[in-house]
Amino acid sequence: MNTRVLARGVATLTLTTGFGLAGAVAVDAQTTPTPAPTASPTTAPHTVTLATLKEHCNVAVQRRLSTLATDDTFVKESAALSSADRTTLEGQIGADQQGLTALDKTIQSDTTYHQAWTDCQTIVTGYRVYVLEDPKIHEVIAADGVSKVNATFATLIPELQSLINNSSVSATVKAQAQADLNDLTSKVNASRTSISGVSASVINLLPAGWPGNQVDLKSAAQNIKTARTDLTGAGADANHIIQLLGA
Repeated sequence: MNTRVLARGVATLTLTTGFGLAGAVAVDAQTTPTPAPTASPTTAPHTVTLATLKEHCNVAVQRRLSTLATDDTFVKESAALSSADRTTLEGQIGADQQGLTALDKTIQSDTTYHQAWTDCQTIVTGYRVYVLEDPKIHEVIAADGVSKVNATFATLIPELQSLINNSSVSATVKAQAQADLNDLTSKVNASRTSISGVSASVINLLPAGWPGNQVDLKSAAQNIKTARTDLTGAGADANHIIQLLGA
């Protein structure tokens, strides 16, 4: 392959990598747990009528269903997710939607304030949509996105090495490009290490494990951030190599 054709391939891979990383950034920005809505089923017992309590609970359910519907669209449309993780998340979201819908019907059929109050608590404790389910979905998408960028770099590195080896630039410039590639490779390896196992560590977290599993969410978010920082540096190295070699 001549240098001109190889350079076009490198440029294409670099753009692909940049797009994937940008997607991961956008996803990761949403990993902070969403605050619970103001309409909540946790009003003190008997300060409202049974009918009003049921209304509050219905609002709380509908808001969570809306969040899950948005998440479901995000999961279906995400180019970052692995096939297995997409299937798992879609199943979890569907189960939550069915469970919350059934729970709302139960609440609306309750005949006593105490029973309605007890069932309403399950909207929060049984699903943890805002503090667990929604954040973990975005973390899995972010982690899978980083993994795909790492895979793109795995293809890009030998292409860059070939470009350096075959370049007609001065030995000094070639040495600078090689140093950049060595740094790029080190950063990609570090990113791969940081992101390893992140999706698996959060995808099956359950509401029953809250708040103990909050530690897992925070750890995953930090690993995603670290891996993304390394990939940003790797992307800068790749662009500098191309500039040095006039590709």
